[in-house]
Amino acid sequence: MKNLVFTFVIVLVSQMGFAGELDSILSKARALTNNKDYTEAILVYENYIKVSKGENLKEVYIELANCYFYLGKKHEAVNNIKTAIVKHGFTEEDFIYNSVLNEKLSSYALSVLYDDYYKLRNKYLATLN
Repeated sequence: MKNLVFTFVIVLVSQMGFAGELDSILSKARALTNNKDYTEAILVYENYIKVSKGENLKEVYIELANCYFYLGKKHEAVNNIKTAIVKHGFTEEDFIYNSVLNEKLSSYALSVLYDDYYKLRNKYLATLN
């Protein structure tokens, strides 16, 4: 029984350390974005996506899309929004009400994705079944 409790504590502590590391990476990416170092922020966001194992990344993909948009890379920005739709359930309402998504990018991406939006959304919905 003591071994089981000890193992549980070790696993819990290691998970907390990993979560702290993820928070640190995301904080760094956001600081770089705030300092308008978009190229470096993109690298850090992409690293965060790799190490986070794909969970709860909707806002991260939007932040990454913003960085690409600020650098004039609209195609890459739209691709990240597509990923947010297909893998993380970014909705049509998110285009309007999301406080993270740049307003100009929102309008641009929605106009580009409008015809494909429901097909992309259905891909996400299919993953829920």
